[in-house]
Amino acid sequence: MRPTNRRTLLALPAALAATAALPAAARPLDQVLSTRRLRAGINPTLPPFGTFNERNQIDGFDADVAREIARRMNIELEIVQVGSPDRIPFLQSGRIDIVLGAITRTIERALVIDYTQPLHTQSMVVLTKANGTAVPINAPADLNNRQVRMVQVRGTVGVPWIQANAAQAQVTLLDNYPDCFRALAQGRADAMVDVAESVVIPMRNFQGVPWKILDEVLASFWVGIGVQKGNHSLRDALNVVLFELHRSNFVNQTWEKWFGVPMTTRIPFNPMF
Repeated sequence: MRPTNRRTLLALPAALAATAALPAAARPLDQVLSTRRLRAGINPTLPPFGTFNERNQIDGFDADVAREIARRMNIELEIVQVGSPDRIPFLQSGRIDIVLGAITRTIERALVIDYTQPLHTQSMVVLTKANGTAVPINAPADLNNRQVRMVQVRGTVGVPWIQANAAQAQVTLLDNYPDCFRALAQGRADAMVDVAESVVIPMRNFQGVPWKILDEVLASFWVGIGVQKGNHSLRDALNVVLFELHRSNFVNQTWEKWFGVPMTTRIPFNPMF
């Protein structure tokens, strides 16, 4: 037996650590098909994308889409509960095959995961009230006024927009959406800027408030399904399935089922999807 020298022994821990740091191998399409099981990560605390139903099962827009994808691939679906912070780590570690849940397409995420073609969009809009505001708010430009009191959740996409476009407004940053909606409903704030998908459901919890969403879309964000980096065989198959879901109008119909309104910015029908 060849003797092991001291330099080799010293290199072993570093090599083992590097191996352990590598992400778990993705399950390519042939493995997903051979096991007849697709594991989909869904966040049940992001209604109506994901929510718990009366049987304490994960349901919602994402669950309906995942079930239809599995049905069209003729395989079983396994829904795995994920949260916003751990959804990408779950994907990287191989605990799930795909992840849904408003995975907005960003450069930062594209460096660590792969995206399918868009499933849906998110549209940033102005939420205000038809009356009871400090000044009438009929267009986004009306927000740039010293009398306007804006409220916003810290760290959301609306904050930089306000800084760039409504710098004169009074801005209060809060920690969560319920507090923002209470401030608006109680007349302590006049408007907020956020994606329509984050405001359309909470609005319903405050009956009697004359809510108004301005027609102008400030920005649109594209949302796909996430797969592990380099898992091209699964991603390419999902793209074809998504094309069929868009062509059959399944996505738009399912969106209206859960949100109660049409998608603000629809995915354009494109054979490249």
